[in-house]
Amino acid sequence: MINKSYLNTVKEVTDKIIDLRKKRKNIFCLISGPQGSGKTTFSSHVKSALQKNKLKVLVLSIDNFYLGKKDREKLSYKISNLFLTRGVPGTHNLKLLKEIVKKFKSKKKNKFKLPLFSKGHDDILKSKFIHLNFPYDVFILEGWCVGYRGSSVSRLKKPINQMERLLDKNLKWRNHVNRVSKKYASLIYKKSDFSIFLKIPSFNQVFYWRKKQEQQIPKKLRMNNNQLKKFISFYQRITMDLLKDYKKCFNSFIPIDSRHNFGRYKIL
Repeated sequence: MINKSYLNTVKEVTDKIIDLRKKRKNIFCLISGPQGSGKTTFSSHVKSALQKNKLKVLVLSIDNFYLGKKDREKLSYKISNLFLTRGVPGTHNLKLLKEIVKKFKSKKKNKFKLPLFSKGHDDILKSKFIHLNFPYDVFILEGWCVGYRGSSVSRLKKPINQMERLLDKNLKWRNHVNRVSKKYASLIYKKSDFSIFLKIPSFNQVFYWRKKQEQQIPKKLRMNNNQLKKFISFYQRITMDLLKDYKKCFNSFIPIDSRHNFGRYKIL
């Protein structure tokens, strides 16, 4: 059962977006949070609340823009084998995301078929699509690295975990992710009207919450504990950077405690 404080937070965010619409015809909103923080569910609740106010809302995840296996293989040959694993900036179709933002901002009627990425298959399903019907009043882009603007060179030099220490000794993976992150920020995130960060206590929460999410995937496609730990190690650097720098990247945040309770929405 959803508690009252969570619903109050949803209402605060919904009211803020409605208030912004008094000044602009449509609102591009970012909702960011570490894996397992609840950003997808929260975005869904905000969408429902906005729809009750007769607004047409589009919610997409950064995950909807993952590159397929073949394109990630090309990246792995060109830069680093680590790009075979989806997740970090550089493993998304930035050109496609830019096109969606452009269509939203134009406010023109337009039908569009967005290729469907399946996490279970770790690839784009050629015969399935997400059907979009522009224009929309509100576009919410949610994701674990949404809003990230890159790191300092000094931070990049020091490996943050065993994966980086052993598999990215030449820093090629880290440096490319950082360069592309800055491109995401300039081409996509800076065009947003409103941004929220779901702030969790620490990166340690990610494994436990992500493990819960894994239970929703068919058993034969689930990762075991060791696979999951390896998988989230790819997300560690950016997640920890965002937990340190969220006040520089977003204009509001919502604190979440270790029991997954949402606090009050706060403007930065």
